[in-house]
Amino acid sequence: MGESPDIVHVFLDRRDEESFSAMFRLLSPTILRYFRLRGCPLELAEDLTQEVMFIVYTHSARLRDRNLFQPWLFQIARNAWLQHRRQQQRRVQSAALDNLDETFCAANPDLVEASSFAEWLGDLNPGQRELAHLRYVEGFEYHELATMLNLPIGTVQWKVFQLKRILASRLGVSSVASG
Repeated sequence: MGESPDIVHVFLDRRDEESFSAMFRLLSPTILRYFRLRGCPLELAEDLTQEVMFIVYTHSARLRDRNLFQPWLFQIARNAWLQHRRQQQRRVQSAALDNLDETFCAANPDLVEASSFAEWLGDLNPGQRELAHLRYVEGFEYHELATMLNLPIGTVQWKVFQLKRILASRLGVSSVASG
């Protein structure tokens, strides 16, 4: 996303339809991929992406630091994903069908779970897997993760350190490298 800061800054300066359209074309594939990697069918991922980009459009004036746009964007995406999951869980609970969770999981496999990356992440809880994905696949820095996850930076650093220790022990590595 080498050109993204320029397009994003133009949008943040002008906040008009043309600049939003350019930003949407640039960023929506990344947001769509975020949802697809969490097992969303294409149609749902597209709907959630639209929702995220609408929130960006309507709330961008509230962004205080332009340098934090990308973590802010992914925080919005994460919140949309969590809200969607909560709504699904409520529907499942109200249906009171014991096997509905198994049926849903079989119909919507987590695409990350199917990859070799997920094989060595298999023992991690969902929060740890998400942190690993955001840090090592998406490449977010500690301060960006702190903003996205609404956690102090020291907590994020500790969680990443613990994550690396778990992965190192699973892979038979004796020391944990920084990063």
